[in-house]
Amino acid sequence: MSCIIKFPSQNSKGVISITNNELKYIKSKLDLINDIKKKWILLYHPNYYDYKFKNKKIFDGYLAWSETFKVLDDDESKILNLSCHNFIPKFFESSNERKIYDFVGLSKLQTSKGNPKNVLEFLNIVKKTMKLKKNLTGVFIISVPGLRPFKTNYIRSYYNNLFSEEEKKSFEFITLDYDMPFSLSVKTLSLFYNKSKVHLNTHPKERHGRAQAYALCTGLPIVGFKNLTYLVKKEFRKEPFYFVSDNIEDFPKQLLKAIDYYDLKYQRHDHDHLAKNFRSADSFSELKKKINLKYGLDNENWNFTDDWDIKLAKHHIGYKTKNSYHQRIDEFLSKINYIERKHFISEDLDDANFISNKSFIIKALRHFNYLLNMKLLNLKVKIVNFLRKVKKITYR
Repeated sequence: MSCIIKFPSQNSKGVISITNNELKYIKSKLDLINDIKKKWILLYHPNYYDYKFKNKKIFDGYLAWSETFKVLDDDESKILNLSCHNFIPKFFESSNERKIYDFVGLSKLQTSKGNPKNVLEFLNIVKKTMKLKKNLTGVFIISVPGLRPFKTNYIRSYYNNLFSEEEKKSFEFITLDYDMPFSLSVKTLSLFYNKSKVHLNTHPKERHGRAQAYALCTGLPIVGFKNLTYLVKKEFRKEPFYFVSDNIEDFPKQLLKAIDYYDLKYQRHDHDHLAKNFRSADSFSELKKKINLKYGLDNENWNFTDDWDIKLAKHHIGYKTKNSYHQRIDEFLSKINYIERKHFISEDLDDANFISNKSFIIKALRHFNYLLNMKLLNLKVKIVNFLRKVKKITYR
C-alpha cells in the first residue's frame, strides 16, 4: 500500500512507499508524481519477484531484496534489502517456554487451477512422518478461498480419510474460509508459532513469504525446499536454520532431523542474530539508518507502527478487502501534500473517513468499476499466457 513511513518536516522530506499493484494507477500521471516528490521520498515495494524492473525516474529507492529484484535503469545501491517480511510484529517471540507442537505449518489452498497439490503433499508428509514418530504433534493452518463450503468440505474430507481419530488428536488441521487473505490476526497466529519447535513449509517455488518470516523471527528451524533459503543471507542457508529437502520424499527425514535438533541441541542464542533481521523494531531502526544516510533526512515525524508486515504490502486500489483500501492510490496521493501529521491517525482511519462521505450509488459504481478492471486484467493475463504457450509450440 501507500504506507507513510515518515512525514515531511521543516528541514527534510517525508517517505512513502508504493506497491506494484498501485503503480499501474499512477505511472502515467507524471504531474502528480512530480508534485509528490517535492515533499516526499518515493519507495517502491514490489509484492513479487521482478528481475527486469524499469523505474523511469519515478522512485527514489526500493523496499526489496537484491536477490529477487533487479532494476534495469537505476543504481542497484538504492535497493534497501528490506521488505514487509522483515517487519514481523512483537507477538512472535523466541523463548525457552515449553512447546506444545513439534511443527507448525501455514499455507493457502491453491485453487486457481483446481489443483491443491501443495496442501495435499503437506498432509501426506505428516502421515508418513507419523509412521516414523508415533508421538508426533503438529498444527497446519490454511486459508481456503473459493465458494463456501465446497472447497473446505473437500479438503477436510481428505484429511478425515487420511488420518485416524487418534492421529487427529496429535495433528490439528485448521481450515479458514472467511476474511481472505488474513482470517486470523498475526497476534493469534503467533500463539501457534510461539508454541512450536519447527516450521514445516512445502512450497516448491516461493522465495519469500510471511509464513517462514514468522518462523525466523520466532527462532524456529525451517524444513523446506532450497527456494525458501533465499529470504536470508548466504551464511544462514544451512542447518540448523534450514533443513533442506531435495525432493518431496525427503521431507519426513528432514522434519524428524529438525525436531531432534530442537530437542537435543537447540540454543536460542544461536538463532537470535537471524531472528533480529525479521523483528519489526530492529528492522525499523535499520531502515531509518539506511534512509537517513542515503537521503539526508532528519529524525522528526517518523511514523512506525508494529504492523508493517501487512501494511507495506497493502494496496490502495479502489476496493476494500483485508489487503486493500477503498481509495485508489492516485486519490490518496493527491491529498498527501496537504495532510498534517497531527491530523493523521492511520491509513485505515483515513480510508474509513474517505468512504463514509460517499453515497450508496457512488460506492456501488466504484465497486463495479473495480470488478470490471479486475476482469479485464485477468483476461489480459490469460491472453498473454495463451500467447506464450502458442509461441513455445511454434518454436518446437
